[in-house]
Amino acid sequence: MIEPDAADRGAIRGWVREGETRVAVDAAGMRLDRYLAARFTYRSRTQWGALIRCGRIRVNQQSVKPACVLRAGDRIGYVPLQRAEPPIDRRIALLYVDEAVVVVAKSGNLPLHPSGRYFRHTLLHLLLDTHPEWGRLHVVHRLDRETSGVVVFGRSRDDTARLASQFRSRRVRKEYLAIVEGRPESERFVIDLPLGSARDSQIRKAVAVREDGVTARTMIHVRHRGQDWALVEAVPETGRLHQIRVHLRAVGLPILGDKVYGQSERFFLKFVAGEALTAQERCRLGLARQALHAYRLALRHPRSGQPIAWRAPLPEDLAAALRERGCDPALWAAGEASQRGPQAS
Repeated sequence: MIEPDAADRGAIRGWVREGETRVAVDAAGMRLDRYLAARFTYRSRTQWGALIRCGRIRVNQQSVKPACVLRAGDRIGYVPLQRAEPPIDRRIALLYVDEAVVVVAKSGNLPLHPSGRYFRHTLLHLLLDTHPEWGRLHVVHRLDRETSGVVVFGRSRDDTARLASQFRSRRVRKEYLAIVEGRPESERFVIDLPLGSARDSQIRKAVAVREDGVTARTMIHVRHRGQDWALVEAVPETGRLHQIRVHLRAVGLPILGDKVYGQSERFFLKFVAGEALTAQERCRLGLARQALHAYRLALRHPRSGQPIAWRAPLPEDLAAALRERGCDPALWAAGEASQRGPQAS
């Protein structure tokens, strides 16, 4: 299996069970290493070349060299290392399912799809194992591994394309709850800061505020204030990578437990390397994962066109963090999972 940072357009059965992808006609004639680097950008051409040379990338089930010239229809397979994967929170709540979509609420320590150190410990793989009758599921949008909340999948390519079009054209309303450090100056405000890659970061996908970045806007509503923290609702008007996390940090309100955009990105680097955080480092983080929850998602059904929305209850770890700070989560949580429009089946 090609570790799919971009396997969102591949179906779960094809990527996890069959473990390979086929070369399209327009990619015929490309070198294998160039093809992989162009399609799966989370690794460089050099990194892909190293994997090819050590036999972890195969073409038509045969070991090849990085300079192997591809033909249309060639099957490229990835041979994963047989190693223990990090533990995950397997709790998944089914919010809605019909012939077009599947909607779930995922936990706060569960990757969406295979990448990095995760192969089988992913939301897609768990759904396939527990609901094989659903067949193929297609990723429509993303949540970070540590972000809990509502995730929508398409059950056919056409349904997925209609859903994805709504996300691209900003016709989807996404509402998040976040526990942040610091005290917001206003009850309601908009963070309008352009975002781009963080050039000085050791984390390749890290994002930062940059004058030459792309437009990014996030609406913030303070739901509860503490002495040195707050519970805020964040509604992104644009859908940039790590937008809410970077925007909140930029205005002095880093999300509690954020290993990348909190106090130090070394927490994330240690996690990626498989190193345990010290007791002092865990105390500094304040929470085992980032306190960000996608609690409501509203869009139009891909077939009927009717408005439909889902809410995911506030997870227990975030509810506990609020109680520890003297805030009753019952006053602010999203409540019981619900949906508007067609009834869940």
